[in-house]
Amino acid sequence: MAAVLIIDDDPIICDILMNMMDRICHISRFSLTGSQGLDLAKNNHFDLIFLDINLPDANGLDLIKKLKTLSSSPEIIIITGESDPDGAELAIQSGAWNYLEKPFFRQEITLQVTRALEFRKEKGRVSGIGGLNRSRIIGESELIRSCLEQVRVAAYSDIPVLISGEPGVGKQLFAKTIHLNSKFGDHNFVIADCSAMAEDVADRLFYGSIDAVRDGKEKGRPGFFDLADKGTLFLDDISRLPLTVEKSIHRAMEGRQFVPVGGKDSKSSHFRVIASTRQTIDPADDKSFFQNDLSSGEKGIHIHLPSLRQVRQDIIAIAIHYMDWYCKKYEIPPKGVSPECLDILLAYDWPGNVRELINATGKAIASAKNEPTLYSVHLPSHIRSFAIKKTGENAKTKVEPDMFKDGFLPLKTFTQQWELYYLKHLFEHVSYDVQKVCEISGVSKSSIYSRLKRYKIN
Repeated sequence: MAAVLIIDDDPIICDILMNMMDRICHISRFSLTGSQGLDLAKNNHFDLIFLDINLPDANGLDLIKKLKTLSSSPEIIIITGESDPDGAELAIQSGAWNYLEKPFFRQEITLQVTRALEFRKEKGRVSGIGGLNRSRIIGESELIRSCLEQVRVAAYSDIPVLISGEPGVGKQLFAKTIHLNSKFGDHNFVIADCSAMAEDVADRLFYGSIDAVRDGKEKGRPGFFDLADKGTLFLDDISRLPLTVEKSIHRAMEGRQFVPVGGKDSKSSHFRVIASTRQTIDPADDKSFFQNDLSSGEKGIHIHLPSLRQVRQDIIAIAIHYMDWYCKKYEIPPKGVSPECLDILLAYDWPGNVRELINATGKAIASAKNEPTLYSVHLPSHIRSFAIKKTGENAKTKVEPDMFKDGFLPLKTFTQQWELYYLKHLFEHVSYDVQKVCEISGVSKSSIYSRLKRYKIN
């Protein structure tokens, strides 16, 4: 729940915005003048402020600068009745989060409020899951939120954690999120890749080695235990670690004492242990000390991450996040996404999970180069062919026979029905972001608003 202030000289606009804030469970207050609004902001804590750019007693651009100097440093959304791109640009340069033109729609307001508050939470290292810094974990499905709740619990303790799941689901990302939110977060996050660790070198990698003694002091190379001191040791793909090595490091970690290879003096190190495995966990399996202890819950926490196929509702959010990320990386403007491109992303089975989706979005951005919109042709060919084959069969058997089952409609009526169908699905795919709808459809904002009113889409 956030605190919202509305500063606008139109009582009707204030009433509309207050009702909208109430619907999405935020507390709001309003002011009809700039001076009164500034006083309210000075004497109260607000997370978000809707500010009319043209007030009878104040200049909105000057007010932005004053409001941003307050201790609460609220996010500011400019609202204006005039189509003034230059004024909007100046407002954003002055520190506003974004701007909205009147008339505005509920979906657009909700989206802007949500994004502004998420940005505010990220700046404060806070998110909706019990104060958890989610880092780059994207998704709001029930399964992902359940995993994040387990992450929150794990972050407030120092007992070992086992993260299981298919390759590519983000086990290392979840492990690092636990680390960053724990008391160990200011120290090293050390990754031990157990899948590529030969038995004859494992001791040196974990314990370190002593190569010489100078002035009575042992000199050598530090191991994982040294590097992870006061931090976190992540045992990636622990199921592939040789059992003899696992037993040895298990004893060393329990006693917090170890002797470097070639050395005589024991050393101590205190660190958090997080392990991952791609195998299905059976608590009755006694082949692994760590997996048996952690999966049974006797000595640790077990978090199983779902495959991307199990959280399809998160696919679009993940894809759009990384599309924006790649655009920033390549220093190019953000791109729109066509509905057919999104449909293919949803239709594909993603055997490589999130990792494959991230790689696919990166290749799509690189393929599109300076084109403003991503289309299906920009996606990797194997993803297109799979999805087109899958959706094409459904379209052939379901859409074509039903399209004219009741006879032929007048062309105008038929066109309007498909336009309504297109707009509904396009708005859903871009989470009701009007700007993206305009970019993808090639239609102006005023024309989009006219169509929304005509078709009663809200």
